[in-house]
Amino acid sequence: MDNNYQLINLKNVITVKNICTIHYFKYCKQFKFIGEKHNFWEIVYIDSGEVGVVADDKAFNLKQGEAIFHKPNEYHNIFTADKFANSAIISFECNSRSMNFFKNKIIKFNDYEKELMNKIIIEGSKNFEEKLNDIHLLKMTKKKSAPFGGEQLIKNYIELLLISLIRQNSTIENQQRISESIRSKHSNEIVDKISEILSNNIYKEINLTTIANELYFSKTYLKNLYTKQTGTSIIQSYINLKIEEAKKLISQNKYSFTEIAYMLNFNSVHYFSRLFKLHTEMSPSEYAKTIKVDNVLD
Repeated sequence: MDNNYQLINLKNVITVKNICTIHYFKYCKQFKFIGEKHNFWEIVYIDSGEVGVVADDKAFNLKQGEAIFHKPNEYHNIFTADKFANSAIISFECNSRSMNFFKNKIIKFNDYEKELMNKIIIEGSKNFEEKLNDIHLLKMTKKKSAPFGGEQLIKNYIELLLISLIRQNSTIENQQRISESIRSKHSNEIVDKISEILSNNIYKEINLTTIANELYFSKTYLKNLYTKQTGTSIIQSYINLKIEEAKKLISQNKYSFTEIAYMLNFNSVHYFSRLFKLHTEMSPSEYAKTIKVDNVLD
């Protein structure tokens, strides 16, 4: 017997530990997904059409054959404009250091990588009960009739896909793909919607978290977009609206300054008075006297 043989320990550069979801979506025009973030990786591959993608505070457009990787805990969403689109989305857990390659990248798939993505989708439909277009899916259920080795094939296909993408390194410079078309179509609409929310809540108290949840974008993205479009912050605009409303209430001569502060949800009449003077260079009482001098008040 020859005892000179030696076993070679094969190095795993990428190991997919768990799969979370496998999706295939067909989007209608003007589709918008509810934004989310999670502590695992997600591949968004565009099979046809064109979509807009937000990743934290940046917006990109993805065309057919392109993919973006959302890193763990990155806020993201996806939407369409005036075109239909299809996407394959795979979310999975992988703690390998090699995954750092995919951070903040848009990648062009070659034919081999497209075929691997197709195999993942097919194996997903064979091995799990749920429909792949269930947008609310949080947990997949294994089929009792799943074919032998299906889960391992999914794992292997994802790992092969990741290795191939790193080898090919067909990345697209993100800064060149920040979508001006998406911005022109959506920026004004988003800013108008923020302004509408602020106007509708003058007599209430609203914060950036509430606005972000309603519009399905991250707080950072909305803050940067609004400031760039208007030259002022969302909070500053909100305060301006409240101060303008306070002027109207003072001119009606029906309420005390304490009542106005309470109606507009300021913390106290002192805080209200300080902000009012900061914005108008007059205290509320000085403003009221000025209006009386101009015969605006009886």
